[in-house]
Amino acid sequence: MIRTFGSIAAFLVLAACSSSSTSSGSAPSAAVGGDLQTPPMGGPAVEAWLREGAYKKWHCEAQVHGPRSPSLHGLARICTNDALAAAVGSEGEWPVGAAAVEELYHLATDDSPVGYAVALKTEPESAAGSGWYWYQRTQPAVSRLPHDDRGLVADGLGAEGPARAVCVGCHASAGTDANHTPSFGGHDLVYTPVP
Repeated sequence: MIRTFGSIAAFLVLAACSSSSTSSGSAPSAAVGGDLQTPPMGGPAVEAWLREGAYKKWHCEAQVHGPRSPSLHGLARICTNDALAAAVGSEGEWPVGAAAVEELYHLATDDSPVGYAVALKTEPESAAGSGWYWYQRTQPAVSRLPHDDRGLVADGLGAEGPARAVCVGCHASAGTDANHTPSFGGHDLVYTPVP
């Protein structure tokens, strides 16, 4: 299953974002962090933190929208924390603690998301995505990305596994040219910072 998952992830990322990483890996061994401005790491801790809804008080887009090229997320609404929002317009790497939550929707009229994508800058250097934690879970029936039977796409640091192949594989292009800058300030693995 892991080998197939990695192969499918690599194919989708190659098609959408021109990456070739296919390494496999695992989620962080323990939950780390978590406060009003910082998502924790580790699937169960992330899910509990998302249910609490602290991110909804961040800098959030006003409404659900269709995907912005080259996104494979589908309908979404993005929220960014104070650390990321304060750095919009900068050209350097995002600061440690910069984070984004993307609510994923099946229909624009849905009252609640069917999944989430979370990114958290964990190190001063982005290190080609390795300095970020990535989490994505969605409803299996609506996901366009490879996932397990629970809808888990990725849960881990961007150094290996699905976090590397799927998340970093696509986000590495953020801000590299006009086609990969769908929103003002997009760069350093973040396509849509919300000021």
